[in-house]
Amino acid sequence: MAAMLAEETSEQMQNIYIPLPLGLHTGFCIIATIVYILEIYRKKSLHYLFMMLAVDATMLMHAFPNATMVAVLAVMEVLLLGTAGVMAYMEHKKRKLAEKQAEQAVTEQTDTDVQPQQQGGEAQS
Repeated sequence: MAAMLAEETSEQMQNIYIPLPLGLHTGFCIIATIVYILEIYRKKSLHYLFMMLAVDATMLMHAFPNATMVAVLAVMEVLLLGTAGVMAYMEHKKRKLAEKQAEQAVTEQTDTDVQPQQQGGEAQS
């Protein structure tokens, strides 16, 4: 398997900007896209969409293999991955705040349930 991959890679290494042959790169992008779509569906988080777009944008190098496209792709990758990182951080903070508020609500509910029982017990004594 490794020998076949090495042979395929060496035969198709015509582009200095793309280290992977088109078939292998396409397969990688398809698998990554499926994984990110599943994560978007499972976790309901849009930062996976930006990560998927960043991975799939690398396919543009096969269509336009030149130095200008490398620069454009670099800017696109920084923007897409930066947006994904910021969105993931914001969602994490929002989730932590919601967990803290839910914990406080449970604590307050428990406190209000305990107080009437204590007062009732004192009145009967």
